[in-house]
Amino acid sequence: MILVLGETYDSLLGLRKDLGHTDALPSLVLDLPAFEGEIFGEKILGFTSGSTNYLSSLSAERAIATYHPDIVFYFGESASLSPRLDLGDIVVGNRIFIHGVNFLEQGLPYGSIPGLPSFYYSDIDLARSSEDVGMKIPGIRVLRGDILSGEKKIVNQEEFASIIRDRYAANAHLLAYDLGSGGIALTCKLHNIPFLPLKAITYLPLQGATGVMKERRISLHANMASSQVLIALLKSRKGGFHG
Repeated sequence: MILVLGETYDSLLGLRKDLGHTDALPSLVLDLPAFEGEIFGEKILGFTSGSTNYLSSLSAERAIATYHPDIVFYFGESASLSPRLDLGDIVVGNRIFIHGVNFLEQGLPYGSIPGLPSFYYSDIDLARSSEDVGMKIPGIRVLRGDILSGEKKIVNQEEFASIIRDRYAANAHLLAYDLGSGGIALTCKLHNIPFLPLKAITYLPLQGATGVMKERRISLHANMASSQVLIALLKSRKGGFHG
């Protein structure tokens, strides 16, 4: 069974379209429609997680405890942290760092929660496979890299540069910033469940001296691209998720 969490209800529109017929499921955390369906023999559950790592962690915990999925995917919006990315691109998450967690006084690295690592790996095999199949889909550009996950939307290029320089040693592999991957990664780590973010680049930080934010309302189109990557992965792995 595959659980797909979407940051917003719109994040899952592409998946519902690809599923075709779906059955309604009771909402677990947010008062938004949830659904289940099947693709290539795999049962798919779709729930809206909400923004911020606190809410996404709670949503993931409730969904995992109720339905016991084998794999968790995460769709939703993100900001580009790399000049290699543009609006509409898909980032396949590799490592997930949680921004805003600070136990430095206890001697822990920034971003670390006591008893847990300073970052979380997605399922590397799934990440590589998703990148491979995604690169073969016409009109979709897919890159694999690290995700920084926080609690508030940041739109300032200088703020991003300062955070990455001061907190993450100028990590060149950080490709995207979002509001939820960290909470889901943490929950999946605690449950020992494979997790993979497929995040759409839907806004870019402030550009240049004019301070004009380069942002377009392409979230629906981009999130539909995330669903296409997942469908291509399912097609390539038919019968292969459960050994």
